[in-house]
Amino acid sequence: MSLFSLFHRKPSPSKIAEDLGPLFVQVAVHECGSFQQIWKRQLDDETQVMLFAEFAIILVAVADRLVFDKFGDPTRSKVINRVVETVRDCFVNQSHFGDTRQERIVYFERFFADRFQSFATCSSIMGEGQDSLISTGTRYLAETFLEDIPESQLPEAVLETDKTLSKSVVALLATPIFKALCENNRDSDYLK
Repeated sequence: MSLFSLFHRKPSPSKIAEDLGPLFVQVAVHECGSFQQIWKRQLDDETQVMLFAEFAIILVAVADRLVFDKFGDPTRSKVINRVVETVRDCFVNQSHFGDTRQERIVYFERFFADRFQSFATCSSIMGEGQDSLISTGTRYLAETFLEDIPESQLPEAVLETDKTLSKSVVALLATPIFKALCENNRDSDYLK
């Protein structure tokens, strides 16, 4: 093995699982601020936690497709389960969705399962169709957080939401961990 190959070693599935969860938590927390800024509103704590969960689930759905395409099952399940546990643990530290930790875990797992099932039917991660993961995620964000916005402002708010969501995913694709998932990916159609 040459010295050069040591520096370009691809991350293992366990390393990916270890790194993705904390990355998603960090990005989701940051993007909660970005969405509030583009929506020109300050969300209360409970709504911010819900926005965090919605956004993190979108990121997990993106990673799920890439990890499955790169490694297949059962590796995909091991990686994504660990990522979901990290996101869930951050979510359940908040007291808004149940009196006990167990109640908050149950709430998150039900919510996650419902959303994730919808994302599983998407045709691609990004694309022009309305059935891409990004388009579906934008719809969920708009339905959940923009329901009280004046009708005249809704198209612009949805467009800005879609742009912010797309930019976040594209930025993640530039990180070393996502680059590794995209290299030699068997089906690059997910990114169309």
